Amino acid sequence: MYNEYFGFKEAPFSIAPNPRYLYMTTQHRDALAHLIYGLNSDGGCILLTGEVGTGKTTICRCLLEQIPDQANVALVLNPKVSEIELLETICDELKISYPDSDNSVKTYTDRIYEFLIKSNRDNEKTVLIIDEAQNLDSKVLEQLRLLTNLETNQRKLLQIIILGQPELLDILARSEMRQLAQRITARFHLQPLTRAEVKTYVNHRLAVAGQNIQLFPENSIKLLYKLSNGVPRLINILCDRALLGAYVEEQHAVHPQIVKKAAKEVFGELKNVERQHKNKQWLYPIAAITGVATITIAVFLYFSLSPAAETQITDENKDTAIELVSDTTNDTISDTVISETATLTPELMLDEGGNNEIQAPQLAEEVTTENIKISKDEIDTTPVRTESSPEQAFDDIKVVLNARTNSQISAYQELFKAWNQNYNRKSLVTACKQAKAFALSCLHKQGNLNSLKSHNRPAVLKLVNSNGKIQHVTITSIQDKLATVYSNNKQYTIQLSDLDQYWYGQFIILWQKPEYYSSAITPGDNGNIVNWLNTHFTKKEFSTDSTAITYDNHLIRKVKKFQAEHGLTADGIVGPVTIIHLNTNSGLNVPTLTRQS
Repeated sequence: MYNEYFGFKEAPFSIAPNPRYLYMTTQHRDALAHLIYGLNSDGGCILLTGEVGTGKTTICRCLLEQIPDQANVALVLNPKVSEIELLETICDELKISYPDSDNSVKTYTDRIYEFLIKSNRDNEKTVLIIDEAQNLDSKVLEQLRLLTNLETNQRKLLQIIILGQPELLDILARSEMRQLAQRITARFHLQPLTRAEVKTYVNHRLAVAGQNIQLFPENSIKLLYKLSNGVPRLINILCDRALLGAYVEEQHAVHPQIVKKAAKEVFGELKNVERQHKNKQWLYPIAAITGVATITIAVFLYFSLSPAAETQITDENKDTAIELVSDTTNDTISDTVISETATLTPELMLDEGGNNEIQAPQLAEEVTTENIKISKDEIDTTPVRTESSPEQAFDDIKVVLNARTNSQISAYQELFKAWNQNYNRKSLVTACKQAKAFALSCLHKQGNLNSLKSHNRPAVLKLVNSNGKIQHVTITSIQDKLATVYSNNKQYTIQLSDLDQYWYGQFIILWQKPEYYSSAITPGDNGNIVNWLNTHFTKKEFSTDSTAITYDNHLIRKVKKFQAEHGLTADGIVGPVTIIHLNTNSGLNVPTLTRQS
């Protein structure tokens, strides 16, 4: 649902064990190395354990991709089986024939042994993978051990990979399980992700899905780690629901409030967290007593130190206090900054005219006192354009990124110029409200170079240099591997690869909204807006007569075909993006980034 909105090729946080999305932390690489080592050994058992959702099955799928094609693999996903059912499942997986009825353990074992002998003779490896092995009955585990006895004088004939939760370790530690435990030649236990790994994991999955953008701010990552305890599956579920929430609320970043709301939907008012909190309440008195004692000792030592040491400790305490205040009041501080800056620079507040809106949390990162002063100084500045040649492309990106000033206002001015309109920088009316006067609308999107080219309209981009300084530019043209951009009223030519390196995917465009358009056109609608839509496929003159056309199956099929041909989601829903493509395709006099063939 939100893939097109954020520019994903596919859902980035599916809980399906897709090896393409495997994020290899150091421990995941070690785990895979252990499995590969065991797989290339002469047989026996390999054990991989970890908490629910830590990536055991995904690592196993990654291992399967490295198994040679001539290998035979039997995968048992349902461990709630008897000894007979286990052997029967193995035969089914390896396509070993057996009698229809009255089969004993010996019947299946003999057939499996014959198959393994033949495979060994043909230099084929046979691998048995058991998932969720903590649910195996003790008799079934014993049957697994007996299967490891199938061997020649040189090697074991069957390689067994056992995946399970930590409880499996307790089962294997029992005295009656010692024979099976001794057959394990490689073992590894997966731990949850650290906080730093959670951030990299989220960004990795976003990148694989086609978006190299920071959708989750640092505070959201911190909250994700706290709520998920670093378990990848929970991270996936939370991120998926949070992205849906951001889409519904027309946000372009997943802020902590959205993550909290997603967690309530996923966990049900976070009952588990509350329960843990209550369970720890008995520790508070002890912690309080310990804290008082610590403070008393600290005060005693404090007054025993020299003045120089006293100054040093005071400074350190001050830094600690500032850090603690920053951690606990970050949301409040952000809100205060937003309200003040919004009042001082109303032209930076963009509403999307019923489409999307740049929300206050984003402005907290962009609007600074320095920017406000610059904006006031620029009011009396006469815009001067200078051109640069393609040979300067490599240097131009450095000039843009390291400019002393950053005028977001001049970026909007260039955007309006691309549409042959004037942006009133002195007006208190927002940019998007000014656009309405010219029958234009704002659209704030999150994407990559491909989605920027697909929209094919001049756009305002936000670039971030290596020091974190923000520069707003207006991109007006793309030719081959070069882009023409304007920054602070000057024209530059930049390599697309350089642009992509410093751009995190946010862009704002103007688009021409049909006169009767108020919301997305959906099946069953009728009226003038459907008449307008029909003209694009029938080439008839637009008519406002009483015979209004209904958006029926015949027209829906045409729209879906058009959407598919232009790389859009072929859902038959005509929103801003589809209309933008219709406007371009109809030859409407609109500015474009790339030349139309």
